Amino acid sequence: MENVKWLFFDMGGTLIDETAAWDDRIRRTCERHSVSEYDFRTVMAEAARSNMMEYFSALTHFGIHEREKWNSAPEIPYPEAKEVLEALKQRGYRLGIIANQALDARDRLRRFGLYDLFEVIVISQEQGVSKPQHAIFLDALYKAGAKADECAMIGDKLTNDIAPAKALGLKTVWIRQEWGGMQSISSEELRPDAVIDSLTELLRYFGEA
Repeated sequence: MENVKWLFFDMGGTLIDETAAWDDRIRRTCERHSVSEYDFRTVMAEAARSNMMEYFSALTHFGIHEREKWNSAPEIPYPEAKEVLEALKQRGYRLGIIANQALDARDRLRRFGLYDLFEVIVISQEQGVSKPQHAIFLDALYKAGAKADECAMIGDKLTNDIAPAKALGLKTVWIRQEWGGMQSISSEELRPDAVIDSLTELLRYFGEA
């Protein structure tokens, strides 16, 4: 992608594999409320394909009014994440994060050995705004000292990552992983510049900066 200098990443479902954490949350929810895990996952998948919030849509469907707390302990980085990020830096790209995450996000990035690869990290609970609000993207651009057309956003959610970034003029890459990867390109506002199925594929789109 021409003229791109900055690559901004989402965390969960993009750099960080949340599969085991989702399994844990769904299991606890279903056990507490005596709901079939298969049925709960089916509703979540239907919601994802309709570009809705999967977990909360399933809670509403089954009349559950109390969500289970997210447990980040089972999270792990995708195995290729560090290698790909290092390769992109070597090619001259500057890296940042724009993520809806809790206050311990920086600690988790350090634990995963990824923290020092990023020059700008913008976390929703630190900023008081979250995706898809434009303010969190604009804050990242301000901290990077970059223009929108010099940046690309890589994320797994068409609704949270692709649409708002595209509206602001960033290039966009949709990575089809986890629940976000089940979403549907139902309008031009949601259409990314590129679609990939693993982080490794980024190296095809971003040569030397």
